[in-house]
Parts: sequence; structure tokens; C-alpha cells
Amino acid sequence: MRRTLMFLTVLLMAACEPAVSPPLSPTAPGASPSSAAKPSAAEGLLVEIRAASHPTFDRLVLEFGGDKAPEVSYAFVDAVTEDPSDKPVPLQGKAFVQIVCQGAFLDTSAHETDPTKAQKYTGPKRITPGLRVLKEVAISGDFEAVLSFGVGLSHQSSVRVETLTSPARVVFDFSY
Repeated sequence: MRRTLMFLTVLLMAACEPAVSPPLSPTAPGASPSSAAKPSAAEGLLVEIRAASHPTFDRLVLEFGGDKAPEVSYAFVDAVTEDPSDKPVPLQGKAFVQIVCQGAFLDTSAHETDPTKAQKYTGPKRITPGLRVLKEVAISGDFEAVLSFGVGLSHQSSVRVETLTSPARVVFDFSY
């Protein structure tokens, strides 16, 4: 009887102790990508290209590593060409914009002294959101820390450009 009472006491104490789970590691089963710590991208490295429709405009966002967005310029052009080869870049649309980002790149190996620390953009080189104005976006050049993009639009549109920090982003709004 005494042995049974001691067994029940130990069992009851174990049941009352809080359970402690080990922290999730990035490779732990059940760990989601958002729960894993993301390594920070090098400043100027393209991280993501995304597009979305809004009530009066289509938005293109170019996200870069670091806190400060690269210097950006854009121009409406008759046709988009690759940098540095000048080969045509076919794009959907009837109006075209060439975007140039100074101090941006797809791969850090040329700037990294330790090859094991080199980072690369792994996303798509072309997106086709097929929005009302914004039809297609393609990377058109990555040469000497100048990253270029071609944008195909349904028609020539007014453009609003904004640079944002933390994370570094360049935002283009193409009005309807």
C-alpha cells in the first residue's frame, strides 16, 4: 500500500510539472519558414520582385537586402534591351519602362572576399502578373553593380516612385 501511495505521488507530481519543449530549429519537423531565422541579405542584393493591384494603380515592388534602397532611375522606352548585350527583351504590353538600379546586383560573389559567404538572388527572373496596367517584369541586366529591369505595361501610364527603408524597397505605382 505504501509503495502504491508513493507511486501515485510521483505520478501526480510529474503530471503537475510544466512541460518544456525544445525550441524549434529551422529543420525541426513542424517548423514553418516564418519561425526560422532568415539570414539577412547583403545590401544591394535583390531579394524579391512582387506586384499587386490596388484600386487606382498597379504596384511593382523591388526589395533589396540592407536598409537603404539603391539609387533608381526609369524611362519609357520603345523597346527594352539587355545590359550589356543590347539584345531585345520581349515583354507583354504596349508601353515599356526601363528601370536602372545603381549599386544593386543578383550575386555577391564579385564583392565577397570569402566565397562561402556569397549570396545569390534565387527568385524568378521574370514575373507575369497580368494586372490591369502592369503586364510583365523581367530582369534585363546585372553588370558592374547595375541591375536593370524591363516592365511591360498595357499603356503609357503616370508613374509614382518611392524608396523605402528597413527593408530596402523601391516601389513603382502605375496609375490606371
